[in-house]
Amino acid sequence: MKIFTNHILEFTVTVLLSFLSHYSFAQKDKVIQVNAESMKNLIRNEQQVVRYLGTVNISHQGTIMMCDSAYLTRKTNNLEAYGNVIVTKEDAKLFGDYLYYDGNTSKGKVTGKEVRLIQKDAKLVTDTIYFNTKDNSAYYNTSGILTNEENKLVSQRGYYYSKIKKYYFSGNVKLEGKDGRLYTDSLEYSTQDELAYFYGPTRIYNKDSYVYCEKGWYDRKNEKSNFFNNAFIINGVQKIYGQDIFYDKKNGYSKIIGKVAIVDTTQKVTVYGGRAFFNDKTKEAEVTEDPLLLMISERDTLFLRTNKFLVNSFRDTTLPDSTYRIIKALGAVKFYKKDIQGLCDSLLYNTKDSTISMFVSPILWNENNQISADFIKAFSTIGNKIKKMNFDGAAFFTQMEEKTQFNQIKGKTMIAHFNDGKIAKLDVNGNAEAVRFFRDEGAIAAVNKSESSDLVVLLKNNQISKISLNIKPLSVFYPIGKVNYEEITLKGFNWLKDTRPQNKFDIIPKGLDLVLTDSKPGFRKDINQ
Repeated sequence: MKIFTNHILEFTVTVLLSFLSHYSFAQKDKVIQVNAESMKNLIRNEQQVVRYLGTVNISHQGTIMMCDSAYLTRKTNNLEAYGNVIVTKEDAKLFGDYLYYDGNTSKGKVTGKEVRLIQKDAKLVTDTIYFNTKDNSAYYNTSGILTNEENKLVSQRGYYYSKIKKYYFSGNVKLEGKDGRLYTDSLEYSTQDELAYFYGPTRIYNKDSYVYCEKGWYDRKNEKSNFFNNAFIINGVQKIYGQDIFYDKKNGYSKIIGKVAIVDTTQKVTVYGGRAFFNDKTKEAEVTEDPLLLMISERDTLFLRTNKFLVNSFRDTTLPDSTYRIIKALGAVKFYKKDIQGLCDSLLYNTKDSTISMFVSPILWNENNQISADFIKAFSTIGNKIKKMNFDGAAFFTQMEEKTQFNQIKGKTMIAHFNDGKIAKLDVNGNAEAVRFFRDEGAIAAVNKSESSDLVVLLKNNQISKISLNIKPLSVFYPIGKVNYEEITLKGFNWLKDTRPQNKFDIIPKGLDLVLTDSKPGFRKDINQ
């Protein structure tokens, strides 16, 4: 996250610091000394003054001033200088049309159509500069432009305090350089510890990223930054939102706190939470505090909630400049999609092959079907549409025929094949058993219980249309009036209607704002600027 470089703020230090440090106006001699081609004593504003004309040279406490004419009031020890004003100290020069300086209070100002402060390769242009040599401070409040060969800073007001080595810029501050741009309401910079603070709506642009915040700071020496209040960062295909975003560039560490949202536009994945951590070096991330994942597909969105998300990024060696992620959802996993819902203890999603693995008592629902197993793995197409699922260990398929009658299929393993979001075929292997109800003129008339080493189930319009028994089949029909339901209920049957997520609001944590990028005034506007 390259936000500032060593040059972006450096020039703000160079100009005023060098000028004021040299122009300390040390109190060696409080009396202002003036030499000129001619002089004349006058009464001006009821006070005795001396007027100097023609190549006027002024010195005071080590500072040299020049002008076309000057008026010195010796009683008050103040000076007014006019025309081609130049204040010089070593390699720094201040140019203007008018100078007022009070030798007793050490306060003064230079004004003009264009007041220029030039030192080495940096220049400040404004129309008035006020200074106080006693406390080594200076300021302008009528808009100023500070430039060097690589950078430019514009602000309506600028302040410098030499003793504490701090600058303050306020009012439409614009900082532009070859490596980036910064726009803010107020900017404070400490030359001693190389810390920059910005206040009010702030936008930072560079080649790699865009940052928005309403308060923040940047530590140039240690390459650390912190952005607060409706903050977000856009870095290529990734967008990060939070109330507090901290970044340590040297150690590759980031921390986000408060209303966290992480958006991957390529994978169309968004993760929300209360707290997030990143490690650039290990490519690891963690999201906690009611984390929620949204995965957008062509016609639907997956909502997934858990206790914690862990994300690992890897380089895809099969494709140039490509990476993939493994997202782990740990603890109390619950998800909802219009065509499928599920529960498990933990889940793993691999963006490289779009596979989802579910661990510890996983359960899935599809239409009026429920499937459980010890382990479930789903395979998706490019549009995140499920094409196949593997159910390993105690696989059990349940389909509600009526409120108390359920079609049941079980086996050691099961493979479900999907067509347009619906189960089209089940391959059941190992101690396969099946219970199927039959209808006559719409009413349930009989039930069949069958066993086989393996069997195949075909479904049409989400209903069982055919069961094929492959090896050592055993099948028994019962008229519905003579059915012993305990006898036809397969071991492991458990219809879990009450635990099934009914809609996305069963997944979304209460109070979470899912339109975070739109819900804060100015966010969409700032993103598009």
